[in-house]
Amino acid sequence: MTKRTLFFRVGVLLAALVLFPLAGCSQNNDPHVRQVKVLRGGDQCAAAGKEFAEPLLIEVRSSGGPLANTALNFKPAENSDLEVSPQRAETDAGGTVSIRVKAGKKIGDQILLVIPEKAPKHTVKVRFISGVELTGIHSEGAAGSLLDDPVAIRLTDADGKPLADVPVSFTLTATAEGASTTASLLTPKTKTDADGYASTRVKLGKKTGAYRVNIDVDNGKNISIKDKSVDLMAIDFLHVAIAVIGGLAIFIFGMQLMSNGLKNCAGENMRKILQFFASNRVVALFAGIAVTAVLQSSSATSVMAVGFINAGLLTLKQALGIIFGASIGTTVTAQIISFNLSALALPSVIVGVILILSSHRKTRNWGSMVLGFGLLFYGLAMMSNELKVLGDMPTLQSAFHLFDCAPKTPGGVMPFGAIMGAVLIGIVVTIIIQSSSAFAGIVLALASGGLINFYTSMSMLLGANIGTTITAILAAIPGNRVAKQAALAHTIFKILSAALMIALFYVPWGATHTPILLAFTDFITPGNPFAAVPQNIERHIAMAYTLFNVVSAVGLLPFLEWFERITNILLPIRDDNERQTRTLEPVLLNTPSIALKLTTSAIQKMVIDAWKMIDAAVNTHFIGGDASAQNISRLEQEEEDIDARQKEVTAYLVRLTRRQLSEPQSELVPLLMHCTNDAERIADHCETILGLAERLKKEQNPLSDTAINELKQVWQVLDQQARHVISGLEGAGAEVVRAARTEGHEVTRMADRFESEHIDRLRDGRCSAATGIIYIEMLGEITKIGARLANIADRTPQIEKHYVKL
Repeated sequence: MTKRTLFFRVGVLLAALVLFPLAGCSQNNDPHVRQVKVLRGGDQCAAAGKEFAEPLLIEVRSSGGPLANTALNFKPAENSDLEVSPQRAETDAGGTVSIRVKAGKKIGDQILLVIPEKAPKHTVKVRFISGVELTGIHSEGAAGSLLDDPVAIRLTDADGKPLADVPVSFTLTATAEGASTTASLLTPKTKTDADGYASTRVKLGKKTGAYRVNIDVDNGKNISIKDKSVDLMAIDFLHVAIAVIGGLAIFIFGMQLMSNGLKNCAGENMRKILQFFASNRVVALFAGIAVTAVLQSSSATSVMAVGFINAGLLTLKQALGIIFGASIGTTVTAQIISFNLSALALPSVIVGVILILSSHRKTRNWGSMVLGFGLLFYGLAMMSNELKVLGDMPTLQSAFHLFDCAPKTPGGVMPFGAIMGAVLIGIVVTIIIQSSSAFAGIVLALASGGLINFYTSMSMLLGANIGTTITAILAAIPGNRVAKQAALAHTIFKILSAALMIALFYVPWGATHTPILLAFTDFITPGNPFAAVPQNIERHIAMAYTLFNVVSAVGLLPFLEWFERITNILLPIRDDNERQTRTLEPVLLNTPSIALKLTTSAIQKMVIDAWKMIDAAVNTHFIGGDASAQNISRLEQEEEDIDARQKEVTAYLVRLTRRQLSEPQSELVPLLMHCTNDAERIADHCETILGLAERLKKEQNPLSDTAINELKQVWQVLDQQARHVISGLEGAGAEVVRAARTEGHEVTRMADRFESEHIDRLRDGRCSAATGIIYIEMLGEITKIGARLANIADRTPQIEKHYVKL
């Protein structure tokens, strides 16, 4: 792929990332009332003359969504004596309005008319019940159990006196959740006692969900109450746990499958961007965004950056720019799942499976991506469905209320203690599952189920941002000091970002004193997440999550040098050993294309070092006659080092084969193994040459000038071959490789000719037999070295060919 093509693809991806989050930004341009809806507070009961417990919450919508600044009139229907305050009100920015209602003196059903001032045809009727008090209406228990608290109704007259002997019937009906019919009532029909009470015990069904008890009252005279319903909650703890955890598992698996599919389709090119664009901090930021958007994991990008540092491929400043960008790129997952695409889940699974069955590798990769997409939303839907049922349970609501970050009073501030609690939860859960994207999915599911609000969601996501640093920290532990500095800087960046966001929580905006970032998010996103019944809260959370990470990354990007200084103070580098890089970085095994490149570099270094050893053994010891014990000992140690490196490269390649490799990558592994074996065997010849030098030293007759000149001639060709082989491993091109092959053949021909001529000299008595044998053996060693180099040269074009396919 050319640089122009690479730039084009990256440009398209980044443009999509910028425009995609803003896709939810729209304004409601339809001023006409299309629907008036009761969100909460209807069908309440109260004693005569008493105020109903909850305010009545009304929503007005047009075809484009919630309709603000719409006047509503509230009027009791004929024969109703309800008291309303206020009697006229306008909807807020979220299209909602709230009023208080008080029961009159009339007993039974009372109707309140909600009349849009400019669209009276959309008037709705809201029922209230006077003279009735209910208890046991929020009961909950284990599925199949008998509730401790009975469902009870108390009837009183206009003066608050109990009404006795009034017939009351209780009936159990199916709910929208399809609750089991195994539920039952112990007292379906009864009469009120002297205190005006009538009650029944309820045995819950065996399925999790709401069980509805309908209450009818009719004394045949002046009291008639029809179909007053009470919802009771049952929970099958085992079923819910399996469904929620199973949904989470499917969600994470789908996300991983989609990520792997994307990596196999485009991930290799995205990884190249990390090095290709890392020279400038701003471009490094965009590189981190692009790569993380494709890999769908900021942890994977951060770990990759740490691995590049440890391998000496990136500096600390370059890596920090990429890590900052990764914090923005990871929000793309939240943006995707914030759209309600669950209807596409099963069709995507079907299409994905069909594509995976293809024999074409790229088609299978796309199939993995589509299948992962489907499983992601299927798992999310499983979690959301269960959590929505649990969201109506008072006990669970109370538990989540412990870290509710919403202001306690209108216009108040977010409680700091609750923020810290929510942040801590986000940190701990993200550390456990090691995925901030997965935790973002959990947060969206909880918010969708009504268990947490906008304020709490954002506080928990701050914790997720900090918790995601654990992966980079673990990856940096075996690395050099600079890699540890990168992990530390990553953690400091996330903590400072969270602190910045918490500070912004206390910067109010507008008359409602809403935190400025949340207010801006609400301004650009349809719906009202602050309403009693939040509207479009998933999109608001995703947008705020993206905006927060953009603000923190861009805001802190100019201070990269400060991060370097801080890490140098906290983790100083005391000597060069702490900067030592590791060519075969284990962290990068998860990036096969980079791991294979690193392996090739390691083999190239082995060939260079092995050749230096051979050169020293021949020219210094064999021809030069230097037999100092110190030099010989050094060469022996270097030969042992080459042996160790050969084992390290082989083990690295073996570990790499356990990863999911593409076909070109799999074919490249044995080629590199053969090359490392040849490099190691070249070094092994050093020991043999040193032995020949030692034998030559003991002979009384040294090599003749003719023999020495012949060795120098063949050595000159062999030296040129070695240089060409090393250049070929660097990707110097086909001509260099062809030259190395030609020189290998020339070395063999020269060695054969010189050996033949030397035998002639032995026959003529011009050389001693013992010295001659050493000379011939030396020619044999040179021939073998040339053959090893030729083997590497022969495989170099194949290696380059496979790299092109990567």
